[in-house]
Amino acid sequence: MIDFLLSIEEHKEKYDSRQAWKIRYPLSTILFLVFACQLAGIETWKEMEDFIEMNESVLREYVDLSAGCPSHDTLERVVSMVNPDFLKELKLSFEASSETTDFSKLIAVDGKTIRGNRRKHQSPTHIVTAYDGGNRISLGQVAVEDKSNEITAIPRLLRQLDLRKSVVTIDAMGTQTDITDVIITGRGDYCLAVKGNQGNLHEDIDLYFSDAKLLSTLTEKGCHYQTIEKARSQIEVRDYWVSHDVKWLSQRHPKWKKLRGIGMTKNIIDKDGVITEEVRYFILSFNGDVQTFSQVVRGHWSVESLHWLLDVVYREDKNQTLDKRAAFNLNAIRKACLHLLQMMTFPKEKLSYRRKQRYISVHLEDYLPQLFGNRG
Repeated sequence: MIDFLLSIEEHKEKYDSRQAWKIRYPLSTILFLVFACQLAGIETWKEMEDFIEMNESVLREYVDLSAGCPSHDTLERVVSMVNPDFLKELKLSFEASSETTDFSKLIAVDGKTIRGNRRKHQSPTHIVTAYDGGNRISLGQVAVEDKSNEITAIPRLLRQLDLRKSVVTIDAMGTQTDITDVIITGRGDYCLAVKGNQGNLHEDIDLYFSDAKLLSTLTEKGCHYQTIEKARSQIEVRDYWVSHDVKWLSQRHPKWKKLRGIGMTKNIIDKDGVITEEVRYFILSFNGDVQTFSQVVRGHWSVESLHWLLDVVYREDKNQTLDKRAAFNLNAIRKACLHLLQMMTFPKEKLSYRRKQRYISVHLEDYLPQLFGNRG
């Protein structure tokens, strides 16, 4: 984190759009203070102002507060003026500490709406995120422009990323030939959900997997994988099938570049005797086995879990930051803080995010050194 703040200060002309003669607080100072607040679970701008004032003596050891503590208006205004490209510096600081595995990096893409800043004449902020679930790092994000949708935003996001040796997962809305073209051009692979909005493609895959004899053959060939999970009063059985016999499908749908396989998942949930079943289909651009397919499908949940955490830990869906860039940048900072909370050490193991934030809020002086070094 020290490297991140130093880089921001070194390239402040790039990220800070304020007029130099009006600046009372360096951009790195404001970002440091906002990060400290978010690590401590402080949600609103006014509460951030209060938290900074209550912890001024500790924070002064890290940043210059000779001009006094910034007001909530100043915090929000500066964050709203930050060039979102600062996220690239943040990602680089995290990637230095990330781990790689033999398995290709999984990039899960999904959108989230911040409903709290919806107004009569303003649509809510909607952000599409690319998330590395293995390292719990947000790789990038873009805002969905008004009168637009995720279909146009996803290619913009993917073009910003290094897709080499990666598998990109997107829900059915993102299953578009323009999007697969971007992924393949970027030398990545894809695993995309297919629903009825893809017309004949969905019908063909559904017809293929509806053959019971075929499923039996795939099982005999080791192309079937099953997991059973029991939790409280619920039993969930997940079945996965994958087939790479797709030459016929490629010929029928030549616009889908590098189509190498198709997959089906069937989830059966028995909760207190009530049984529900869900079947989903996927197209793949890689030749992995069925267990790899299952890992990729389940890996997509990481970005959905991230969005759930933002609402549970930060109550982001209730946040009423009206300026869309401020809401966008604050969303990015919160994602980063969720990653940092995973990296930090605490007196007890298996603490929830909220409990970790409580520790930090009460003993700020004990936890800032883990990220920013000892001062004084």
